[in-house]
Amino acid sequence: MKDSQVVEEMIQIIKAWDPFQYGEDFYETEPADVISALYDAEDPLSFAKDIQAIYHHSFDQLLPMESCQHIANQLFVIREGNSCSL
Repeated sequence: MKDSQVVEEMIQIIKAWDPFQYGEDFYETEPADVISALYDAEDPLSFAKDIQAIYHHSFDQLLPMESCQHIANQLFVIREGNSCSL
């Protein structure tokens, strides 16, 4: 799968997550910020903390870590699966 397809798949997953129940199309910058953080993350737990911080910064509401961990794990699997294929 091409990198652009992988990123598009990740964006759809992030939007579908819809952590504040505002609708998938409500989130403008957060999906891009999450994907950027994903490529810098060393492990799912630190990535989950990054996700929590991104949404806290945008909405001034703290998401439960369990919710952030769930989406972080999903995205990490996609990233790792894509980086292993040559």
